[in-house]
Amino acid sequence: MKKIIFVIFVVLQTGYLVNAQNDRTFYQVCYNKDAQSYVDFDRDEIIVKILNNDSIIFESVGRAYSAQKVADFNFLEGGKDVYHFYAYKVDDNSFIIYTTFSEGFSYYHADKRKLVETDENKRCVINDLKQFGSFVKSYKEKEKEVGELRKKEFEAQTKDVITEYMKNYKSKKVDLTLEKGIVKWWNNSTNPILRIYFINPSYDFPRNNLGIVLRKTVNAYYIYKWSDGKCYMQWRSFGYESLGGGAFNDEVNSWIPGDTYSNLPGNREIPPGKNYEVDCAAFQK
Repeated sequence: MKKIIFVIFVVLQTGYLVNAQNDRTFYQVCYNKDAQSYVDFDRDEIIVKILNNDSIIFESVGRAYSAQKVADFNFLEGGKDVYHFYAYKVDDNSFIIYTTFSEGFSYYHADKRKLVETDENKRCVINDLKQFGSFVKSYKEKEKEVGELRKKEFEAQTKDVITEYMKNYKSKKVDLTLEKGIVKWWNNSTNPILRIYFINPSYDFPRNNLGIVLRKTVNAYYIYKWSDGKCYMQWRSFGYESLGGGAFNDEVNSWIPGDTYSNLPGNREIPPGKNYEVDCAAFQK
C-alpha cells in the first residue's frame, strides 16, 4: 500500500513540475540579431513560472507575461499592441518567443550550458523554429481569411443599418436658406438630393493659426439618387466663407473635415466625403 501511495505521489509531483516551473531561470541561448530590440522579451534571463502545452507565464524585468494555446494550433498567444507575442514550447525545458511588433524571436532554455553550444542548428533549434514559423504563417492566413469574411458581412449589413439610421434621424437644425444653398451647390437636377439632415444645432467657426475666422459651417448628411439608379448617403461640412469683419459670403460652399468620423450604430465610423448606399424606397419624395 505504501508503495502504491509513493508511486502516485511521484506521478503527481512529476506532473506538477512539468506545469509549474517553480520560478526557474531560463537563458536566452539564441535570438534574431537582425531584429529591432523588443520590449522586455530580448533579455539574457527570464523567470518562468508555468510552461506547458496550454499556457506559459514568465517574468521579465519584474513584469509578468502570459499566453494561452491558440485553438486548433500548436502554439500560444499573449499580450497586445507592442507586447503582443507568440510562444512555442519546444520541450519542458525550452521555448521560443516571437514578437509581432519587431518580428524578432528569442529561444530560451533552462540549461545555461546551451549558451556555449557551437552547433547553431542545435543551439537555435532551427527545425523547431521553422515549424513554429509555419504554424504562425498558417494561423495568420486563417485570421486574414476570417477577417475578410467578417468585413464582407459587415459591409453587406451596412446598407440596411445606415438606411434605418437615416430614416429615423432628426435634423438638429432648421435652416431653409442653407438647405437651398446646398441644393444649389449640388447643381444636379437629374440626380437630385432627396434629404438633408443637419448634424449640428449651430454653426462652427473654424479659425487659422492666428485666430482669424475662416468660415462658418455646419456638418450635414445628405442623401441623393445617382445615375446608376441607386441612392447614397454622404456627409460633409457646409457653410459660408468669411469676408472679414464678421461678414460672410452668401454662396454656400462645402468642405471635407479632417481627422473626424460620424459614429453610426454597430461601431461604424463613417468618414466625410465617402458614399454609402442606402435604400431609395425609404427616401423617395
